[in-house]
Amino acid sequence: MPILGTSQTIPCCPATRTLKKEGTRDRGENQKDLKKKLDGSCVSGNRNGMEKIKCDTEAVDSSIKSIFSERRDLDFAEQLWCKMKCVSSYQELIACFTLVLESLECGEIQPWIHHGSGSLLSKLIQQSCHGKMEAVSLTGITPVQMLLEIGLDKMKKDYVSFFIGQELATLTSLDCFISTSVDLQEQVHCVQKLHHMLEIMVSCTVLLQFKHESLFPWTQICIKYYRENPLDEKHVFQLPVSSALVKKFYPDSHLEVWKVDMSSGHGPKEAKTTWQVSTNPPVEHMMSNNTGLLSDSTVNAGIEEKMYFITVVKCSQVHFR
Repeated sequence: MPILGTSQTIPCCPATRTLKKEGTRDRGENQKDLKKKLDGSCVSGNRNGMEKIKCDTEAVDSSIKSIFSERRDLDFAEQLWCKMKCVSSYQELIACFTLVLESLECGEIQPWIHHGSGSLLSKLIQQSCHGKMEAVSLTGITPVQMLLEIGLDKMKKDYVSFFIGQELATLTSLDCFISTSVDLQEQVHCVQKLHHMLEIMVSCTVLLQFKHESLFPWTQICIKYYRENPLDEKHVFQLPVSSALVKKFYPDSHLEVWKVDMSSGHGPKEAKTTWQVSTNPPVEHMMSNNTGLLSDSTVNAGIEEKMYFITVVKCSQVHFR
């Protein structure tokens, strides 16, 4: 699996040429001029990089919003969440729920809800359909908890709708993320996991234009990880990708690191070997000799030759009997 490393190359050649031409000037002045030129190049590169990141982030966010706006099967509790999520005060929250509960108790409304909803409001709606609804005191944190419950219910259905609609997962594989048998804090963590997986898939779709055949196995890797581990947005998912999928990005990238993982055998006899090469030498003295060098001149004939240094070589232990 190739792992690509990119960097922003500082265009310092013009500054270097200027320094050579002005070799008779004071050394301190030359260093100051060079520093100004390099700083200007860095600022320009950083600004362009930040603008690119901002555009990419906006594209992903816009795509996520459009995904969530596509659902048309919102039940009463979900529609209520869409209205009440913008309440401006605790008193307003209580007033809204009071109106809803009074209408349910009097039979003025008989809304429908999705099967499997675990919120208190959903239970009260079911009870109202049978003519007997338990009394709920809208005091303390109860109103806030009721709002959180219907919000979590809606978001779970949004994520499930995406993954199933895109044929990236089944309802069975997502069961552990939408369970209502755990406490609210754990449900919040499950929704955060779903959102992190969604961001990964949407980023790969919007920014890299990857298709279903790549997204499906990646989704399974993310689901497997989050079924067994807590939320970790800094976790690095190693997603397998063929070189052909990312080949179109090579001309615009400054590839500095290549990593190849090879495996053979199965079970206890499985052996894994890792090779990593880089355009930067692991130690300075390697620049003066040809130890550990690879060249891409045989692949890119006629193009400026680029040298790669072997920086990592690992092989797992194999036990023989």
